[in-house]
Amino acid sequence: MIKGPPLKRGWLVGPIGYFSWSFVFAVIYGQSPLYTSNQYQYFLHGLARAGFGYLGNDWLANTIDPLPIFSGIVFITFRLIQTCLPFYLYYALLMGVYLVGVLGIMDVVFDLGRVKTHRLMFLILFLTLHSAALRFLLSRVAGVADPFLLEGGVAGQRLLGQVLQPSSFGVFLVLSIYLFLRRQPYLSLLSLAVAIYFHSIYLLSGALLVLGYMWVIWREKRNVARALTLGVVALIIVSPSLIYTIYIFRPSSSHVITLVNDLLVHFRNPHHAIVSEWLDWMVAVKVAIVFVTLLIVRRTRLFPILGIVVLGSVLLTIIQLITDSNWLALIYPWRASVVLVPLSSCVVLAYSITKVLGFSKNHPSRLTRWTGTAALFVLTGLIIVGAARFQMETARQQADKSRPMMEYVTGHKSPDDTYLVPTTMEDFRLITGAPIFIDFKSVPYRDTDVLEWFERVRMAGWFYRDRVEGVDCDLLRRFREEYTVTHVVLDEDLLGLSCPGLGEEMFRDEHYAVFRIDA
Repeated sequence: MIKGPPLKRGWLVGPIGYFSWSFVFAVIYGQSPLYTSNQYQYFLHGLARAGFGYLGNDWLANTIDPLPIFSGIVFITFRLIQTCLPFYLYYALLMGVYLVGVLGIMDVVFDLGRVKTHRLMFLILFLTLHSAALRFLLSRVAGVADPFLLEGGVAGQRLLGQVLQPSSFGVFLVLSIYLFLRRQPYLSLLSLAVAIYFHSIYLLSGALLVLGYMWVIWREKRNVARALTLGVVALIIVSPSLIYTIYIFRPSSSHVITLVNDLLVHFRNPHHAIVSEWLDWMVAVKVAIVFVTLLIVRRTRLFPILGIVVLGSVLLTIIQLITDSNWLALIYPWRASVVLVPLSSCVVLAYSITKVLGFSKNHPSRLTRWTGTAALFVLTGLIIVGAARFQMETARQQADKSRPMMEYVTGHKSPDDTYLVPTTMEDFRLITGAPIFIDFKSVPYRDTDVLEWFERVRMAGWFYRDRVEGVDCDLLRRFREEYTVTHVVLDEDLLGLSCPGLGEEMFRDEHYAVFRIDA
């Protein structure tokens, strides 16, 4: 194994420093309260297995689990502790991994630790770049549609984001790059494997990184065998995840998989999978940042790593555009941007500090005093804004007009109940613990299950019209007889609905009503 220099002691070395800065970073970044966004899908299997409510009877919860390791953590946590609070801690620790990786890379490339003032300035600017405060300024003040402009990838995909989910473990890709730069190639493969085991979406990004590592080793040692050995070891390490992924996505037939891929690209995920849907001026800004970074690091070991990832991503994206391949679109060849963009933004920051602010050599003491005071002021402000954002979002979540209805269901559900809800009410399951017929956001992974999901979404869409006159009351009988749906939630558009299949009214307010469906 290629040995590297010992890790320099600093603020993040040792458990106390790591936990402290992880917590500070988590507050500044501003997590969303549980449960939010993609958590409605990714927490379902684990909570169902842990016995949360009656989710074990939910149709989606009984489809194959695509991310069993993440679900296992959810299962163990909820089974042992019966509370969601540890999930906030888990995400804070992942943010700490990301912080260690980025600071380490910048220290290797720019030797930030040589001048303490430079390192402090970078840390504060790094936290600002990843803060809820900056996202607020970009979205509310500057009117930028993508508040993650400087630290998010393209196609609405991000490494961190505001919620704990399997893709958050992509931070281990950043740590992998750092470990490789410190000449620990096999440790870097283990870190890379962690990201892949938690979410197989990183198989392609990981493969491109390994190619970059292999190229660096070959260029430095002129030893093909050593480079190939690294690649073979990487393949062996991630092979269980690769095999499981192939098993999940194996097509039941060529016709079915073609239909399913088309549904996923054009019906469920166009915002992620169709380039024309997400290509805009903000993407141009992200691309510019990445290419500026390549110029900055062109004489370092980081250049071939990032360069190969960029080259591979661009070539595969071009191939997807030329062939219009749905399969290629669904493996997201542009996914590596979730690592490239934030890392590139940090490179630009570090370069600016070490080069543009080189005047610090002439006024070291004055700059040190100014930097320390400014850092404390900025850090305090970022913490206040991050904490305030969490409180405000929690209050908005609790004030949602559907909460009284969901609280009623939470207290009155039974093991045999299944609820028909509007397809946009994806939070219903995890708030109430009650099984539902279907929602739009949460999707199974097997091709035949995707077809079933699509059929259910269509049926629910036929029922939930914007006017009571457009509702087909016969659907209630189908829901009851074919899918054993026992209750229906009516939204504001359908509060005046009168159908023969509607049984006892269980709940009503000015926004929602809950009825039992007659057998």
